[in-house]
Parts: sequence; structure tokens; C-alpha cells
Amino acid sequence: MISLLDVAHQEARRLVRTGAPVYLTINPVEYHGPHLSLHNDRLISLGLVREVHEELAKTHDWPLLLGADLEVGVEPCPGLGTRRTPFPVVRHLVVEACRALAELGTTKVILMTFHGAPLHNLAIEAGVELLRAANVRAIAPFNGVLTELLFLESSKYAAAFKHIADDAERAQMMEALALDFHAGFFETSMALHYAPESVSPDYKSLPPCPDVRPDTKFLLAAKVARALGADQLSRELSFAAAGVGWNALRPFPGYTGRPHRATPQAGAVFAAEMVRRYVQGIEDVFAGRSESPPPIMRWAGTLSLGGRIGNLTVPPSDQLR
Repeated sequence: MISLLDVAHQEARRLVRTGAPVYLTINPVEYHGPHLSLHNDRLISLGLVREVHEELAKTHDWPLLLGADLEVGVEPCPGLGTRRTPFPVVRHLVVEACRALAELGTTKVILMTFHGAPLHNLAIEAGVELLRAANVRAIAPFNGVLTELLFLESSKYAAAFKHIADDAERAQMMEALALDFHAGFFETSMALHYAPESVSPDYKSLPPCPDVRPDTKFLLAAKVARALGADQLSRELSFAAAGVGWNALRPFPGYTGRPHRATPQAGAVFAAEMVRRYVQGIEDVFAGRSESPPPIMRWAGTLSLGGRIGNLTVPPSDQLR
């Protein structure tokens, strides 16, 4: 992996002229329960970068170029050590990083994150749009994963659950996979796959996240959207209802689902499918066959007045320790 900003300027320009994509990682310092690191999203993003590059290297003679590592994120999970960055600031930093890469002569950019907050990915989308306007091929592949969560068929990931001996528990976990969005079975398994040294052995003793009561206002809005035939919007609003309800848990656990069931083998199952999807999307965008997948919940920008209102917080006294 070559850090593009750490080599001589003329070497950096030579490297981007090879046509190799530049990876730009954008992740918050964020609480992921008591068992994962504050850099968890970054560690998983870099693991994905390495595996995606290995797949691309089978057909492309490209060096692995890291353009920058932006340690910022909108709407991170509340918790001790979390750093909050306002939406306008993240958007500015992403756009400026993308502008500078285009100015340097970069022809392809892959914007990598593992943070699913809607405003965060809207900020990243602003970078994609700037690059597209500058005739630079660009993709933010995590948007495709978030869209899949809305329409998830968990049976395709059955191999990740085969170690769950109890049939009823396995079925329950598979049914709830789409809502296991933070530091739970899914993300802890990914961390065990990519950065096992960063995971505390205590994850095995964590109790399941308590049942979440979805927010009634978002549920009502989802029902209205469904009645009007707006299927994706209805699913997005239902997803938001679950997120708001999870944030209201007291004490706030900082994780979803059942992290104690996580395994590196399950993480490898999830990672393999993500890498496959990423590589396919990257090849299609770079060949001009498609564009970067759009972010979900675009309405969050308007609803929050550009991130000015609606930020969810949890007092330290209400956080599970």
C-alpha cells in the first residue's frame, strides 16, 4: 500500500498517471460497544481495500494507492471517546480531498467507509459528484451495501450462521440481520475477520441487545409511504424508526444484535460477498457502464436542515459500561 501523500510530488503524479484508482477512506472515531475499537470502521475499510485490490489485481496491473485517511464522520454512535464532526465540515473535507486528487491528475477514486449514518454518506456523495463533474471516475461502494439492507434476503448469508446450534435462535438472528447495524454479530464478525487484535475477548460474554421499540412517528410515516406505493421510502423510514428506537434504549448498549455469537468465519462470509459486490461495481463504474450507487435516505439532509437539528445524543450516565 502506497500512501500517495507521503511520496515525492512528482512520484505521486506519476503514480496517478498509471490509471490506478486512489482509495480515499472516510471514517469516524466512534464508540462500537465495549468490545470493539474506536477505529473499527477504519480498520474494516482498510481490510476491504486490501481484499478489493487483490481481486482487481487479477486483471489490472495497478499499484495500491491510498489518497488520504479522513478521520471524520457525521452522526457517530454516542459513547466515551466518540468524536462528532458536523455535516458541513465533513462535506467540506471530503469535497476538498476529492478536488485535490482531481487536481493532482487522478483518474479514478474509490471512496471507502464503513459508517452507515445517512448524513455521512450524503457528505461522501458530494465528493463523488465533484469528481464526476471533473471527469474522474468515482464510486462510493458502501451505498450499495446500505441499499441491500433495505431489501435484504438473509438466506444468502446462511453460511455465516451455521455455527448457531439452536434452530430458533439461528432463524431469529437471520430475520433480524438487516437491523444488526452497529457493533453486533455482523460488525463484530467483520472485525474478527479483518482486525482480530482489535477485538476484546469479552465480546463473548456480552448479553444480547435488548429489544428495540421502533419510533412511532417514523413508523407512521413509513405506513403512509407504503400506502402511496413508495416502497424504498417506506423501507428507509422503517429503518430510521429502528435506529431512533435503538438510540432510546437505557442504558444505551452501544451495540445491536448478538455480538457474542460473532466469529471470524462469519466475518469471512460477509466480507467475501461485500468484496464481490465492490469489485463488480468498481469495474462497471470505471468502464463507464454504470454510476456510483446513490446513498439511501437522501431526505435526511432536508429533514435535519443540513445536519443542524435532530442529532441524537446519549448522556454518559446513560451509557452501558
